Order: sequence, then structure tokens, then C-alpha cells
Amino acid sequence: MLDRLRDLWAERPAVVAAALIAPTAFVITLLILFLVVGNGQESSEPEAVAEQQQSEPQDEEVQASTAQEATVVVDTSPADAQEQGAESQQAEPQAERDSEVEESASEQESQAEQADMPIQEDDADARQAEEAEEPAGPLMVAGLLVEPLDDVLTDRIEDDKLRHGTDGLEGGILPIDNGVVVSSRPEQRTTWELIVPSASLKSAIVRVGQTPTGAMGSPDNPYVIGWLDSSAEPGAVGNLLLAGHRDFEDKDGNVGTGVCWELVNTAVGDQMIVRDSESDIYYVYTVTEAVTVNPRDRAARKYLRNSDERIITLITCEGSFNAETHQYSHRRVVVGVLSAVASPDA
Repeated sequence: MLDRLRDLWAERPAVVAAALIAPTAFVITLLILFLVVGNGQESSEPEAVAEQQQSEPQDEEVQASTAQEATVVVDTSPADAQEQGAESQQAEPQAERDSEVEESASEQESQAEQADMPIQEDDADARQAEEAEEPAGPLMVAGLLVEPLDDVLTDRIEDDKLRHGTDGLEGGILPIDNGVVVSSRPEQRTTWELIVPSASLKSAIVRVGQTPTGAMGSPDNPYVIGWLDSSAEPGAVGNLLLAGHRDFEDKDGNVGTGVCWELVNTAVGDQMIVRDSESDIYYVYTVTEAVTVNPRDRAARKYLRNSDERIITLITCEGSFNAETHQYSHRRVVVGVLSAVASPDA
């Protein structure tokens, strides 16, 4: 090998030199490049470290500035901050509970809407509803149980047979004398009517007062019944005093029969009924007396007295008629005691 190199060096020294020098130069070049690159990296690392050291204070200043700004926005002292912290700790569970309550209420409302019913009902309304569902007790009026009307009547009320009496809309048609008093004004009307089947009577009841001499007055309409407004009301304890005309002569001289034309037919055991049209309650009285009396007799005054019972007294004229005085000699008096209270709907 060496011999071959010597021969080659002898023949072509330039070629051998180039072959030996080229690898050596290549190696030297690589070493130089390595040294140059290594020095560059070492010089850049200190610069990066220096830059990082310079940037860290700036970052700290930015963070400090940001913290300061946050502190300014909150603007609380340390004590306030502690209180706020406690309140925040308390508020967070409360907020969570409120949120849970709202969510629960929302779910209830949604379920209630789907079921088409209220979430909850007021206690008072619930009690009223329960009371409304409970069966009502028996209705009592004037101390008596209200009974079905058909069960207490001895005679049926047939309107076509009750030919005496009206609603009183004719007004006052009689002269104001001989015991007649004004009774046809609107304020003197009542909600009551009298029914006496045995006398074929059905008539409105109006208020009457006393005459100038202190006697009980009679109405200025012969087709209605007068109620002495200082006496008892229907169904009440006391004497319910009523009066009506048997016949009449009006302001124009016309003569006719009055509401009590057939009262003479009423006897003990019959019924007199006062109906309140407002409540549709019927006060049923059973007749205990039906007598003819002389108004000048002292014994007749007892029928005008009050009573501790629930009674009714109906008075009309009877006897002979005096054409000069326009008065009858006697009175027909029918007395009844409250025996029942009734209603068609009972």
C-alpha cells in the first residue's frame, strides 16, 4: 500500500497532496463552524436572561397596578372586607336556597298548569268550601220548622176561587171619613198578602194608622187589607191587627163589595195565611175565634190588645147599615193562632 502511494507520489504528487489535504481541510472547517455556532448560542443565552430579568419587574408592576385598581373598585376597609366576606359566605347558601325555592315553585306552577288547578288554596276559602258542602240544618222561622206548604194546608190555594182582593194598584178610591185613612202611598205598601180560602180572599196588605179619635183606621182602597203598623208583624209574638171593608161607596157614589165580603163564612178551624212575597214564606194561622161584636161594648176592646202569643186578628163590618151615618152596627172579628210556617220549596 505504501509502495503504491510512493509510486503515485512520484508520478503525480499534486494528486496525492490534494487527496491528503482535502479531508484535513474539511475536518478543520467543521471544527471552525462548530466553534462559531457554540459561541453564538452562549452569547444569546445571557441576553435572553437579561431580557427576562428586565421584563419581570415590569410584569410585577402590571400585577401590582391591576391589584391596586381592583382594590379601588371594591373600596372597602379591612373590617368592611371581613364583613363582606361573612355576608358573602352567608349570601351564597341563601342564594342557593332561594334558587332552589324558585325552581321548586316553578316546577309546582308548571305541574299546576298542566293539572289545571291552583297550587294552594286559601284556608278561609277552603273552610267556606267545606261548609258549603256540609248539608244545611233545618230552616227555622218564628220558632217553627219550615214545612212543605202542601203538608200544612187544610184547603188548597186555588187562585181562580180567590175572587176578593187585588194588589191595590187602583189607589185610594174611598173618601177619607168614617174611619178611612190614607193608605195608598208607595211607602205604605208591604211585601205581604193575606189569603183566606174560606172567605175566597187574596189581597195585598198595606200600612194604616189610627184615626184622629185614636181608633184603628181602615184603608182607602176597599180591595186591600190594612195592617195597623203599630201592631205585630207576621210571625212575630204579639197581635197582628188587620182590617178590611165588607162593602163600600166610593168618591163617585159607586157601591160595590169589598175584600171581606165573604169573611162571614170563615169559622173556627179554618186557616188564615200571610205570605211574604220577598222570602216566599207562608205564615199559617188556625182560626180559634170567629165572632160578631158591638164595637161600643167594652168587651170588644180585648181584640185590639196586644198578646204574648203569635196571633192574628182580622176585623170587618157587619150588622145593619145606617144610611145617615154610613156606619154598620157591628163588627166581624176572626182570630187565629200561628200553627205552622211553610214554603213551597221546603
